[in-house]
Amino acid sequence: MSDEPAYDPELERLLDDAWEALEDGDLRAVKRALRTAREAAGGDPAVIELEASLAREQDDPEGALEAYRRWSEADPDDPEPWLGSAEVYIDFGEPAEAARLLRELLAGPRLDPLDEADARHLLGIACEEKGDSKGMVKEWLATLRLDKGNDGPKPRMTPDEFERLAADALDELPPEILGRLGNVPVFVEDHPSEALVLEGLDPRTLGLFHGIALPDQSVLGPGPDVGVIHLFQRNLEREVPDDDELAEQIRITVLHETAHYFGAGEQDMHRFGLN
Repeated sequence: MSDEPAYDPELERLLDDAWEALEDGDLRAVKRALRTAREAAGGDPAVIELEASLAREQDDPEGALEAYRRWSEADPDDPEPWLGSAEVYIDFGEPAEAARLLRELLAGPRLDPLDEADARHLLGIACEEKGDSKGMVKEWLATLRLDKGNDGPKPRMTPDEFERLAADALDELPPEILGRLGNVPVFVEDHPSEALVLEGLDPRTLGLFHGIALPDQSVLGPGPDVGVIHLFQRNLEREVPDDDELAEQIRITVLHETAHYFGAGEQDMHRFGLN
C-alpha cells in the first residue's frame, strides 16, 4: 500500500482559499482556515507550510522556524523547509545561521537543479549579508549557470512581444520625462552577464540601470556613455508565471529602472509603488 496521504479535495479548497486570503492580507481569514485545516490534517506538510507562512507574515520567526522543523520531520526529503528556514534567518538578521543551514543542505543528497539554484541563490544572499563578497560571487555565479540550464531552450515570449510590452511601459511616461530620457537604450537580455555578477549583481535581478544617473551627469551635458537600461527576460518570466501578471511586472521593472536613471533611490521606489 502507498504511504501517500489520501487526496482530500475539501482540504485542498480550504488551503487554496487560505493562500488567497494571505496574499490579500486577510490574516483573520487565514487563521480561521488554518484552525479548520489543523483539525482535518494537522500533520500534513501543506498545512504546516501555510502555518509557517502565516507566522512569517506576523513577524514571528520562532513560530515560522518551529513550523519548518515540523514540516521537515513530516517530509525529510523536501528541501523547501530548509530554504524557508534560511529565509527566516536572513530576514531576521542571522545570515551566518542561514549560511550554515544552506551549506548543510547542499552537502547532503544531491538536490534537484531547481532546488540547488534556489539554495545557492539564498546562500549568496546570506554571504552578502555577512560581508563575504567572495562567497557571494561564487554562489551567484553557480546560480546563474544553474538558472540558464533550468530555464529551457526558449523563452515564453518572443523578443518582439517582450520588447512591445517594454515599449508600452515607456509610453506611459509623460512626454517631458521621455524627452529627458533621451537616447538611453533599453536592452532585453535573457540573464545578467557573468561580468555583471562578478561586479556583485544578483543574478536573479529583473532589471538594471547601468551608468551615470541624470543628476550626476555634467552640467555641460552627458558624456559619451551615460548608461543603459537592461531587462532580463528569463528572470522576469521565472518570477511571474502568469502572462498577464508578467506584462505588469515588465511595466513596473521598466519604470523602476527609468526612475533609477533620474536618481531615485530605493525609498523613493517604495513611495512610488515600484518595489
